[in-house]
Amino acid sequence: MERGNNMLEYKDLEAGIMELRNRMNRILDSYPIEKEQPELMDEIQWTPYLDLLENKDEILIKMDLPGINPKEIDLSISGNILQIKGERNIIPDREDENYHFIEREYGKFNRRVNLPAPVKIENIKASYKDGVLTINMPKLEKEKSGKVKVSMEE
Repeated sequence: MERGNNMLEYKDLEAGIMELRNRMNRILDSYPIEKEQPELMDEIQWTPYLDLLENKDEILIKMDLPGINPKEIDLSISGNILQIKGERNIIPDREDENYHFIEREYGKFNRRVNLPAPVKIENIKASYKDGVLTINMPKLEKEKSGKVKVSMEE
């Protein structure tokens, strides 16, 4: 019996830690950047997970957004800040259903990601497949410097 109580305590602790993590993410993601007004904390209800990868040519973001209509995802860039906003609504299948657990997160989200390098805004491509949003952002070419060989005419 004691083992069962420990498992319940662990589950409660785990849920508390996840809630604290989501709250901290919401606070950090909502911090005003470049004169933007953050959304009210009450309006941001969850923080979807993402991966940010960089190679020599591009920056790639993959974000888990299952159950969201891709047409309702809003992407914008201001400077080196990518903002991803949207909402996942809970839609009951039938009116006579009663939920006993709701562990998946619903509501509005707003992620602001500081990009590690400037990107070519006009060449950004976003796709959505199997609940994953993928954003490919080609990096701006850095100014090149070096020696130039000049041929002299005689």
